[in-house]
Amino acid sequence: MTDRLSQIGLFSSDPWSSRVQGLEFALQSLGVSSLRVIPWKVVRIGSSDEHHIVSEGTDLTDLDLLLVLDLGANDIGAFFNRVGLLSALAELGVIIVNSVSSILLMRNKAETMRKLVSAKLPVPRTLITESMEDAARFVNDNFPCVLKPITGFGGLGVQLIDRDFDLEHIYDYLKFHSQMFGKGAFILQEYIRGPGFDIRAFVLDGEVIATMQRVSHGGLVTNIHSGGTPRLNDIDVTELAINSAEAVKGRLVGVDIIPDRSGDMWVLEVNATPGWTGLQRVTGLNIAEKVADAISRI
Repeated sequence: MTDRLSQIGLFSSDPWSSRVQGLEFALQSLGVSSLRVIPWKVVRIGSSDEHHIVSEGTDLTDLDLLLVLDLGANDIGAFFNRVGLLSALAELGVIIVNSVSSILLMRNKAETMRKLVSAKLPVPRTLITESMEDAARFVNDNFPCVLKPITGFGGLGVQLIDRDFDLEHIYDYLKFHSQMFGKGAFILQEYIRGPGFDIRAFVLDGEVIATMQRVSHGGLVTNIHSGGTPRLNDIDVTELAINSAEAVKGRLVGVDIIPDRSGDMWVLEVNATPGWTGLQRVTGLNIAEKVADAISRI
């Protein structure tokens, strides 16, 4: 009989999502109690001789493990509060999945890129800079190209620069993007001409448990929540996905990979809080059950 943890927290700003409900049911079937942890319901009280972390009357330090399903927090104050909360719980003995350092790394696209490059994984040629002049020069030298915010999720702020009008007015384009999404820093990548889809691989504890192709409908972003359509994947990306997850030290990681028109594979993104709505639609595996089983084992 497998030994299990007693109580697991599910940290999410959308605590009534199907993902949370699926995990609750799966954990319950394993004899593990779960607690919905809503970030804005958590209170921390500290003094010289105490540090309490409480959510609606429940002491969160009693949790064995906290699974971070989404960090949320676009506002910098909420972001630092939530990072501090996770760090405090880790310091007080609660296991955090993914680790705080891994979540922070993957939330920062520049740092993620650094880790992927250090691991010698195939990534598109990328510029990271605060200089608008250098960003504009990269666009001119690598047109068309992709512009991304340095932080973010769900495809928000990812733009394909491919119109002559944008190229002719590139300083205005970059300034507007920085004000809306980038907040003073630019990430620009060469545009990989793919077959109209990318591949999401779901890696759990060093194993690819599911993959799917995400089909774009006329745009650059294939994210399921942004209008992409999932379908079965028949391309093997196992080694690349596992190596990408290892590069960022993540237990539960979504890896986005695109094949170019020659069949070569490129890593586009690595996500610390991957959803599985689309994946569940194209796989016979119950992903919530697989995740619950993995994280609850002692």
